[in-house]
Amino acid sequence: MRNLDISYCGKIVKDNDPDRFLLSMLMSAECREGLWALFAFNYEISKTREVVSEMQLGFLRLQWWREEIGKIYEGSGALKHEILTPLAIAIRLYDLPREHFDALLYAREFDLDDVLPSNLEGLMNYADFTSTPLIKLAVQIIGDDPEIEPVQVIAIGYALSGILRSVPFHARQRRCLLPEDLLKEAGIGLSNHLYEFKSVDRLSEVVKIIFGEIIIDARPQSKFLNGLQGLTRIYAGRIRRVKYDVFHPRMTIEPPFKVLRVLCSVM
Repeated sequence: MRNLDISYCGKIVKDNDPDRFLLSMLMSAECREGLWALFAFNYEISKTREVVSEMQLGFLRLQWWREEIGKIYEGSGALKHEILTPLAIAIRLYDLPREHFDALLYAREFDLDDVLPSNLEGLMNYADFTSTPLIKLAVQIIGDDPEIEPVQVIAIGYALSGILRSVPFHARQRRCLLPEDLLKEAGIGLSNHLYEFKSVDRLSEVVKIIFGEIIIDARPQSKFLNGLQGLTRIYAGRIRRVKYDVFHPRMTIEPPFKVLRVLCSVM
């Protein structure tokens, strides 16, 4: 993709959320700043656990964002800020519902508890709450109706594929989002197996169960959702080809022709 002069938010998204940056570049130029402001906000709140040393500091950080978002909706004037200022413009321009921002902020509080989802339903809820509100906002920004599009199923599928691909990254942080009951049934410990990068023979069985919840045959009208589902198909194919071994070296390699394949999915 050729070099472009992009905004502060655009650079954050480009450097830290390349998939959504790619999708934004495939959308109309008029809505990109709104998308970048939204995705930059999402990046800032999603990294909260990684940038704080104590749980309480994480809650305070999320509360700061909650209060500043509230000021935008209350019309009392949000703080002049590299992300909040363009986000306020997007909120007004696209009439974005406050409830979705509140949902994203509350969902990120789960990260601070440092506990595993107790079961598959808990993981599905996490994927839903951290992804669906964000994608509904993005769909509204590009001018489609999130209430008539299959947003939830596509958002959850993409989130689950990301969670599975992130197992090694989370393990290095001594963190895990895989369901606790499935890990126990497979005899997998965290401190003595997953977090030490030791051989985990039955981890692929756990991954395969979660993988079965990824739906890739929804039929959206939205170009953005088609692109997001296209990414999920690419990642799901990679996971399937390595036989659900998320620690396989191939998982660290960029899928071939990803940009072209996503482009084809939105055309």
